[in-house]
Amino acid sequence: DHIGKHPEVKGDQIFNGAVDNASGVAGLIELGRAHAALETPTKRSVLFMATTAEEAGLLGAKYYAENPLYPLEKTLADINMDGLAVWGKTRDIEDTSNGNSTLDDMLAAAAERHDKVMTPNSQPEKGSFYRADQFEFSKVGVPSLYTGAGREVIGKPAGFGQQKKDEFVAKHYHQPSDEVNPEWDLSGAAQDVQLLFEVGYQVANGATFPEWNPGTEFKAKRDESLKKKP
Repeated sequence: DHIGKHPEVKGDQIFNGAVDNASGVAGLIELGRAHAALETPTKRSVLFMATTAEEAGLLGAKYYAENPLYPLEKTLADINMDGLAVWGKTRDIEDTSNGNSTLDDMLAAAAERHDKVMTPNSQPEKGSFYRADQFEFSKVGVPSLYTGAGREVIGKPAGFGQQKKDEFVAKHYHQPSDEVNPEWDLSGAAQDVQLLFEVGYQVANGATFPEWNPGTEFKAKRDESLKKKP
């Protein structure tokens, strides 16, 4: 999760960040492997990147947005993962992007193909979209997608998923105890990564480019960016 000591924490000072965000990085690596294994490469380049210092103010993402490898007006989308689902398959996947762009529609369609539903941001008042790396891409106009683990865990009683989330936030979030748990069931993480693969593949091969929806605060910046000559 981060390097350094916390003066008020006794004992173990290694903040492993197993869920937040080693699980997301593992998903990123698997997405890279999946693309590398394609018999026919995608029509467009796909960049896999783990930015640093999110908790210090999205510094890694901000640096890339200010120093991009590819022109931002030619960057079609940013897809961001944070902690993945670690308690099994879910009936839903959370759209933390607040329905801001057509990427959300692509995610909803991918979820439907896998008998899942895309649910809206369950806690918009916490401003999660503005506190994660994709926000820096959004600020420079790049359509962005940010997802979260679903709450309706298949085979578990109602409320189980929310209970586990609340438990994680209360006991393990940004704590040394965010460690790998042998009781985890990563089938849900694999399922959600599959959905993100399908969205990314559609962007990389499709004829229709992702767009910010009308009225979205980032649309004007994108429109300005697209006026630049190639």
